[in-house]
Amino acid sequence: MLRLGMAMVTGILEERAGMRILDVQMEGSQLTEQAITFGAEEYRVGDRVLVNTTAVRLKLGTGGFHFVVGKVDPLLERDVVPNEWGHIMKMRYAPWQLAVDTVEEQSSPYHKLFLKEDLSLEGTPVVISELHSMLPITVEALLYHRPGENIVYVMPDGASLPVAFSQHVHQLRTTNKLAATVTAGHAWGGDHEAVTIHSALLAAKHIEKAAVIIVMLGPGVAGTGTSYGFSGVQLAEVIHAVSVLGGIPFFIPRISFSDNRSRHYGLSHHTRVVLGRYALRPVILPMPSLQGEPEVLLVQQVCKLNQQNQHHIVWGQVANLTRLCELEQSYGLSFSTMGRNWREDPVPFQTAVLAADLICQFRSFQQEALIGDPYWFSLPNILAEISLFLTKSEAPL
Repeated sequence: MLRLGMAMVTGILEERAGMRILDVQMEGSQLTEQAITFGAEEYRVGDRVLVNTTAVRLKLGTGGFHFVVGKVDPLLERDVVPNEWGHIMKMRYAPWQLAVDTVEEQSSPYHKLFLKEDLSLEGTPVVISELHSMLPITVEALLYHRPGENIVYVMPDGASLPVAFSQHVHQLRTTNKLAATVTAGHAWGGDHEAVTIHSALLAAKHIEKAAVIIVMLGPGVAGTGTSYGFSGVQLAEVIHAVSVLGGIPFFIPRISFSDNRSRHYGLSHHTRVVLGRYALRPVILPMPSLQGEPEVLLVQQVCKLNQQNQHHIVWGQVANLTRLCELEQSYGLSFSTMGRNWREDPVPFQTAVLAADLICQFRSFQQEALIGDPYWFSLPNILAEISLFLTKSEAPL
């Protein structure tokens, strides 16, 4: 299904970097609807536009907007997403394919960097998560311990493709809490573009000098209720890339005790499938220490998970609700996930904060115990050593 229609712009609802939300009236309708455009064109009331109406007609949630293909007046060739040197196409062979400035290609000022075959992440911690809603609280929790630190967000192409669609990225870049963004694969619109997740990670490290890299899918993940057809499967590839490039993967598990769907109750089946079946390399897995039946269930689920793949589990104390409130106030917008705010469903956010706390503990361990060996990150049991240290240490709150 691909539905297209003509519309007239009736108002400019919101403008932010790389994106506008327009009020439009479809031809033959008296209703005012909303449409998003990612092009660099200016829009005025009265402009006629061609829009993709598919998501709204399917009554989707996150993707429930019309999307502007372009103006139809005047019918002149023009560049609506200008670039400098790029010849690499994203969304290849689709009607909206566009050329971007990838960091790797020959005309890039960074091309020589990517000719180095031994380029690595040099032990940089990488936070990996399925849900985009965990991005702001993770950033805020990291900056709580280390204000001003360089945090770079890498967005793969498993969910939304234009990074400008993310309100969280816009807020964090506007407030300078994210140092930069890198869009990988067919995702586009970041401060840097990359052909692969591997190059994107290396760009975050070596171009933007990231102290911590965050890799989370964009908004609008897909799921089918099966163990094969959900966006989070892509995170196995991310784990492999971080591992082979010499990074330290911290995986934020998807946990909820407010989701009525049995497959997502406790440790989500998405996390269990990715880590239990698809990930061929281990991760450090922060797990929240809870009280009563929730913790009993999580212990059972984690034990079953690690019968399949030996990840390094670190149980830790969760942040109290006061701290979640303070982090939300620092962010400036509300925290919510899957339609629930942190008061209704605190555990996902507490788990993200725990991951950030453990990373800060790891950074201290890295600076104090590993500083003498420049290749410490390549030691065969390094994740086991780190998890042992984190288990024995009290995570800062």
